Amino acid sequence: MTVAPQIRTSSRERVGGRAVRRSLAFLLTGEGINYAGSSVHAVALPALAVLSLKADPGQVALLAFAAKIPALVVALPAGVVVDRYPLRTVLSSTDLAAAVLVSVIPAAAVLDRLSMPLLYTIASALGVLSALHMAASMAAVPALADPAHLHQANARFTAVITVAGTTGTALGTLLLATIGAARAFAADALSYLVSAWCATRIRALRTPDRTQTARQPAVREIREGIAYSAAHPILRPLFLALTVTGLGTGLSATLLAYHLLTSVQVGATGLGVIMAAGSLGGLSGALTAPRLVRRYGTGRVIAWAWTAYALMQIPPLVARPGPLWLAVLVVSGYAQWAAATCVGTTQRSVQQQTAAPELRARVQQTSLWLTTGTQPLTALAAGALATLTNVRTVMAAGVAVLMLSAWMLWRSPIRRLTSMSGGAR
Repeated sequence: MTVAPQIRTSSRERVGGRAVRRSLAFLLTGEGINYAGSSVHAVALPALAVLSLKADPGQVALLAFAAKIPALVVALPAGVVVDRYPLRTVLSSTDLAAAVLVSVIPAAAVLDRLSMPLLYTIASALGVLSALHMAASMAAVPALADPAHLHQANARFTAVITVAGTTGTALGTLLLATIGAARAFAADALSYLVSAWCATRIRALRTPDRTQTARQPAVREIREGIAYSAAHPILRPLFLALTVTGLGTGLSATLLAYHLLTSVQVGATGLGVIMAAGSLGGLSGALTAPRLVRRYGTGRVIAWAWTAYALMQIPPLVARPGPLWLAVLVVSGYAQWAAATCVGTTQRSVQQQTAAPELRARVQQTSLWLTTGTQPLTALAAGALATLTNVRTVMAAGVAVLMLSAWMLWRSPIRRLTSMSGGAR
C-alpha cells in the first residue's frame, strides 16, 4: 500500500475559508472556460475536415475515434500523475499545451499545410491533455471543499461544465459561420490561456511533499487503485453498474442523432431543441441533486435517478414523426440528462468520501476508465451491429443493457446508503 504523502500547507491556505472559497471559484471559472474551448474544437475539427479537406465519412469517424481513444489509454495513468504532481501545475500546464496545439491549425491553414494526418495527431494529443486536465480538476474539488459541502461543490462543478459545453457548442457553430473553421481555433487557444491563468490563482491547493512520498512504479500504483476499487463493498458494485451503463449508453446514444433525423424526421431545428432541453435538464439535475439527497437519502436518489435515466431512453426508440412525438422527445431529453447529472454528482461524491484519501485520485480514474474509456469501442460496435441488423435494434439492445445496470444497482448495497461516506440503513 502506498504511504500517504506528507503535506506542506502554504501560508495562503492557512488564512482560512476565504482563500479556499476564492480558489474554488477560480477552479470552477477556469474549468468552465476550458470546457467551452473543448466544445468549440469538438465542433470545429470535423467541420474543418469536411469543408476544407473534403474528408469522407470514414475519415470523419476516424477523427472522432482519435479524439476519444486517449480516454481509454490515459485515464488510469492520469490518476498516478495527479497523485505525484501539484494539481495546480497539472491544470495550468495542460491548458498551455492545449493552447499551443490548437494554434497549430490556423498556422497550418495560412501555410497551406493542413492535412488529415495533422488533424488526427492534434485530436489525439488534445484527448490526452483533456484526460489529464479533467483528472486534476476532479481531484481538486474534494481538496478544496470540506466533506459537509462536497456534494454541493460537485454539483456546481457539473453545472458549470454543462453550461460551458452548451455555450461552447453554440459559440463554435457561430465562429464557423462567421470566421471559418481554421480561424475558430484562434479563439479556442485564447480560452485555454484564460483557463491557465485561472489555474495559477488556485492558491489553496496542498502540495504533496515528493521527498517523503513512498514512490512505487506507476503500474503498481495503477494496479493498487484497481484492486482497492474491486475489493471495496460500495465501490465494487457501483463501478460494475457504471461499466454496464457505459456500454448501454454507447449502444443507445451513438446512432441517436442519425435515428432522430432519418426515422423520426425531427429536422435540424427539432434536434437542436432536443439537445437544448437536454442541456437544461443536465443543469437542473446537477443543482437539485444535493437537495434531493438531503430529503430522500443518498441510496434512494442514486437508484431512482439511475432507473429514470434508463427509462428515458425508451421514447426515442419508439418515437414516430410528428409534433406530438417531438414534444415527448423534448421532455424525455430533459429528464434523461437531469437524471444523468443527478447520478453523476451524487455517485462521484460517494466515491470521493468513501475512498481512502491517498487512493482517491486513482479510484476516480478507475471509474472514468471503466465508463468513458469503453465508449470509443462501444461506438465502433454500435456501427458494426447496425450494418448487420438495424439502428432500432442496436438502440433497443442499449436500452436493455441500461435496464440491466439499474437492476444491478437495486440489488446492491448502494440503494441502502444513507450518507455519502458509506453509511447504510
